Amino acid sequence: MKKLQYRYRTEDLSTGSSLGNRYLFARLDARTDLQGLWCSGENRFVVGEWSVSIYAGDAELVAEETLFSPESQATHLGKGVCQAEKLFFLPFVPDDAPGQATDLSGGAYIITLRNAGSKECVFRVTHTLLFPALPTPLFTKHPSPEDSETRVVIKREELGFVVATVGRPHETRVIREPVPPEHWKGDNRSLRAEYLFSVPPGETREVPFSIGISSIGAADAAQPADRLYEARAALSESIDGIEEVLARTHIVTPDPLINRGLQWSKVNTVRVQHLFKAGKGFTNDPPQDIVVVRDVAWYVMGSDYLTPRFSRGVLELVLQTCLHDGGKLTEYIHAAEATPVLHDYNLNINDDTPLFILALIHYAASTGDMAFLRLEYPALRGAAEWIIAQVHEGLVRCSATGTGVWGICGWRNIIEGYTLSGAVTEINAECAAALSLLAAAATALGHNADAARFQSAAGELTENINRTLRSERTGMYLLNLTNERERRHDVTGDLIFPVMFGIAPADVRARILTVLTSPDFWTPFGLRTVSPREANYDPDAGYQLVGGVWPNLMAWTAFCVRKDDPQKLADAMRSTYCIAQTPRPRDYVNVVPGEFPERLHGESFVSRGMTMSPWMPPTYLWLGVEGMLGVNVTLTDLEITPVIPPEWRWIAVENLLVKGERVNAFLHDGILYSSHAVKSGFPLTVGVPVPVSVDNPSLIALALRVHDEIVLFVASDESAAGRVTVEAGTVTLQEGVSLQAGGAALYRYSAESSASRSSFPVAART
Repeated sequence: MKKLQYRYRTEDLSTGSSLGNRYLFARLDARTDLQGLWCSGENRFVVGEWSVSIYAGDAELVAEETLFSPESQATHLGKGVCQAEKLFFLPFVPDDAPGQATDLSGGAYIITLRNAGSKECVFRVTHTLLFPALPTPLFTKHPSPEDSETRVVIKREELGFVVATVGRPHETRVIREPVPPEHWKGDNRSLRAEYLFSVPPGETREVPFSIGISSIGAADAAQPADRLYEARAALSESIDGIEEVLARTHIVTPDPLINRGLQWSKVNTVRVQHLFKAGKGFTNDPPQDIVVVRDVAWYVMGSDYLTPRFSRGVLELVLQTCLHDGGKLTEYIHAAEATPVLHDYNLNINDDTPLFILALIHYAASTGDMAFLRLEYPALRGAAEWIIAQVHEGLVRCSATGTGVWGICGWRNIIEGYTLSGAVTEINAECAAALSLLAAAATALGHNADAARFQSAAGELTENINRTLRSERTGMYLLNLTNERERRHDVTGDLIFPVMFGIAPADVRARILTVLTSPDFWTPFGLRTVSPREANYDPDAGYQLVGGVWPNLMAWTAFCVRKDDPQKLADAMRSTYCIAQTPRPRDYVNVVPGEFPERLHGESFVSRGMTMSPWMPPTYLWLGVEGMLGVNVTLTDLEITPVIPPEWRWIAVENLLVKGERVNAFLHDGILYSSHAVKSGFPLTVGVPVPVSVDNPSLIALALRVHDEIVLFVASDESAAGRVTVEAGTVTLQEGVSLQAGGAALYRYSAESSASRSSFPVAART
């Protein structure tokens, strides 16, 4: 598997990575200085800033290049004979791997000092830590006033420092150092320490600095600090943990940009998986403890294929804390509260309730966890009954009369001064889909009366949507029918929902997709939320929700258009990710290599939101799995029918996490080869996986035993050559391979082949 890294000139960057594990979230600037370290258990910043300056003699070394890796960020400093590197990382293990708080509650800098000259070089390394968390223009999320008022007591110890919070003495940070400082000073807000290191000519010296965090005292904080002081070993374990995640649902296509996007989407997905007091969760605006039900629903659609145990955990959090009497799902909770309070903006219905039904059933279908579905079916039934109770005059109606979050029941709910309530097409489409899918789940669980009731309600709702919410002006759908009976014909990205959820008839579906893939909406980096032809269009207002670009909207649209125009799907996947590797990120402001920005100005495409959207990465993975790879999961079946551009002749997946299995499959020249029996629109060949390895990480190789043959598939998204080794029982087969960029080859061997027998390709390399 290829190494994921981006290397940029530091001067071309605006800001740096967002790193995270289940307990911590760290924000870095372009120079790899820490701009905030936040703890999920307490929902609090424990370090405001930690900057490291390095001098050779009296000259400060200048940041030259910054390296972005899945587990860390590093900056190279200096051009002369005396150079340095500072690398910061948080320890990481996958959510479903063992790992205690003492393993993960901390971080570390690794400072590398290099002397390429002929004389000894003396480096001065200065650490400056600020403990109150202050607002920074580098990130959109600002700390709370409480975090900005933090005061500390600093105590010097033999191996470093202990820093305790005033008023919360058990909240401590333990800092470990390689040598005592030459000088240090501290007050109730900050600590500054200076260290000297001599490096002989031609040598390199590595010095670690670690920090441990605890809410129960210094002895507890010392454990991760001591563990992370062995920084290289801890970093190596973190790399192993990330690589294990990257090996899951590993989709490879002929397009290297899409492949990188899919891999980085996994990295970004796991960075926001936290453990809060109330349970496992992810927030829609890190770092904080707000868990929004709609965002959970969209998130798990992708994380089901990557970290299904986390998916179940966050669904359990919602089920345990987010249900109102009567079955409605709330808008959000604070997961750091021991008993979270429900916040619903006084809306009788919004998208949270139907989307949660869809998400939980998706989890059960994709993982095969029918026991969980059976256990939580009463909550789903209650949610469905709540939806049905909101139907008036044939449509689901939101009675809200406020503005902003108090008056918008759809996904674009943060537009100030705006109301979107009444019979909203988006909400009705989602509710019809939720009822229909729950009917199928009820059938699978033997609740036949429920199934009939929910399917009937879904059918009636679908019929009424098409009877009442069709726009006589546009030939598509109304945005909404207001509570005052005003018919709003606005042409917005919300038109995708009746298509996505199977409500629109074929002719209306085609018209909507034509409009949403036109230049009015489709941009180089995502889909505009509102047509420029609308009177209220503004490319920057309302959090870019009335004309700006939100990449998740392009993902939904690309999914819907995939079978009509596979090239458009590939274009969308390229467009959505390409900004994450733009040659000069600072031109787009809040853009970080390898991270999916949240939202963009609708015309300049400058990033106006989070540098790392917490929901777009799993949505991108979902689009790769269910869009391009063509995975369709139901409670009873698994289908794999890839949807790829006409010029592509292959696509492959290794370790697809689905139905409790790890499935290998590849499409080559119109035939799908799979390690498991699946449904497919292509001719299917099923075989047993055979161990295979390559000596070039640019190559992917999959092998299956099919009856009396071994079928070997090798592909690469770049020009690559290497040797493939197949362990076919007692026989070892080797094949020399040389491929052009985007090429693939298929080989067959007799199952009785010896290592010396030459193979033969059954299809020309593509």
